[in-house]
Amino acid sequence: MKTGVKTLTLSLLAGLLLAAPALCADTGRVVEAKGHKMIVDTVSRELRLSAEVTRNDSKAGVGDWGKRGAAWFGCAEGNKKDFFIFTTNIDRPSLLRGLTDIGLVSRRQITAEEAKERTGLRGETKVEDYQDGDPLIIAIRFEKDGKLVQRAIEDFIQEKIYVQGKDVIKPYTPHWIFHGTGEKTNSGTGCVSCPEDCYGGIIADNSVPVLSLESYYKVNWDLMPPVGSKVEVVIKSIYGPDPLSSLK
Repeated sequence: MKTGVKTLTLSLLAGLLLAAPALCADTGRVVEAKGHKMIVDTVSRELRLSAEVTRNDSKAGVGDWGKRGAAWFGCAEGNKKDFFIFTTNIDRPSLLRGLTDIGLVSRRQITAEEAKERTGLRGETKVEDYQDGDPLIIAIRFEKDGKLVQRAIEDFIQEKIYVQGKDVIKPYTPHWIFHGTGEKTNSGTGCVSCPEDCYGGIIADNSVPVLSLESYYKVNWDLMPPVGSKVEVVIKSIYGPDPLSSLK
C-alpha cells in the first residue's frame, strides 16, 4: 500500500472510531410525543428524554419548604403535574416499558392499602415496609452560557430534618429504585420519580419506609434552569453495559 493511501485509510479509520461512541449513543428505540422525545438506549442501559422546567409555588416544596407526597419529575398527562419541576409529554406507560427494556427489575410493590400499615419508622419496621427494585441514577442535562451542565436531580433540591430540637438543612440523599407500582395500580398521578418511597409513581426514593413524610424539601431555584426551558432527563441503570469486562 502506498504511504499516502495508507495514511488516508488510517485517518478514515481513526475518524470512524472516534465517531462510534456518538453513533452508538444515538441508537435505540425512539418515542416522540408533542415536541418531546425519548431514546431507549439498551446498549448504555439508559433512557434519555426531553422535559420542560415547570414551577408552581403553591405546591409543597416548590417555592418554600414543605413535606412532599408527589414526584419531582413526571408526565404532563397526570393529575399531579402541578407538583413537578421537570415535566415531559412522554406518557408513563412508554416510560415504564423503556425502563424494563433497559433491564430494570421491580422486586417489591406496596399499594396504597398496604402503605397504611407500613408507613413511618417504628420499632417494628421491617424490610417489607420498603418498596424494592433495581437501583438507578437520575440526571439532568441542559445548556447554560454555551456549556453543558450535568447534575444529579437531587442536586437541585434541599432537604430539612429535625435533629436534637432544631432544624438541620442537609444534602438531599435519595436512593432511587425502580418499582412500577403507579402503573400496576393505574394511578392517574403521572408521577415518575417520587420522594418518601411513594407508591404513586414508578421510581421512588426508598431511603425511608413508604410515605414516612418526615423530611421537608425545597427546590433550589438558583441552580435550576429557567422555567419553560427544555432539559434532558437521563434515567440510567447502575449496572451498565459490559458486566465483568474488567475481569476478562
